[in-house]
Amino acid sequence: MKIPFSAFILLIICIFFSCSPENKENKDEMEILSVTDSFATKYYTWRFKDAARFSDEECTKFLRFLSSNVNQKDIDVLTKSKEAPGFSVDSVEIKEADLANVTLNLTNIYQMDSLGLEPKLTSKTTQKLILRKNNGQWKVNKIIDKLP
Repeated sequence: MKIPFSAFILLIICIFFSCSPENKENKDEMEILSVTDSFATKYYTWRFKDAARFSDEECTKFLRFLSSNVNQKDIDVLTKSKEAPGFSVDSVEIKEADLANVTLNLTNIYQMDSLGLEPKLTSKTTQKLILRKNNGQWKVNKIIDKLP
């Protein structure tokens, strides 16, 4: 079977553009947004074990620490809350081939206070997630609280 010359040229152009750096950056950004959405959905509802699936080893250690400090009083505050936590991505900045910053606008999130004190409702704040690419996968590496 012969492929017409114009179809062959079109195929080569499609392959060329699919391998372009811009397309790779778009693919990375889509993966970053997907990981961010999955992580944030779990993290801001205090499902730390589920959030760990979308974090690297360093962040997973932090999540284990947080979960070890959750007590029944905290859970009661969360379950009785009338406010649902929300987030939206403000910006995605790919710093290097393996490092990205995602700025989130957060609403109605509960944040841990000192041990023994109930979590505090924050109606509006901004946080940054730092993601690293390791073995071809983007994972949350760090959570930076309260941006200026």
